[in-house]
Amino acid sequence: MVGPSFQGLRGRQSMSSASDFKEATFIVGRLVRISKRKAEIESEDEDGELSLLKFRLGDEMNIDISTIGEDVKAVIVDGKIARITPITGNPAGNHENSDP
Repeated sequence: MVGPSFQGLRGRQSMSSASDFKEATFIVGRLVRISKRKAEIESEDEDGELSLLKFRLGDEMNIDISTIGEDVKAVIVDGKIARITPITGNPAGNHENSDP
């Protein structure tokens, strides 16, 4: 016979193994181009230099064409863009934080 504490532990183990967590990365930059299920985002690296980052678009990913040339926040999951959100209130091309 199995004690109640062991049964509870066994139930928790099966629940945790069933979760499918994926790591996400967030990138802020200017959406430069979209072509053939790929997107290019211009963003600053750790040294403050601008670099062009290229990503594949996730499955069933739709992007509003009007966001090209605007500052966006992209969510990257498994090496593909899962979501692109325009950043409102930030003029295009200004990726730096402004101090009042």
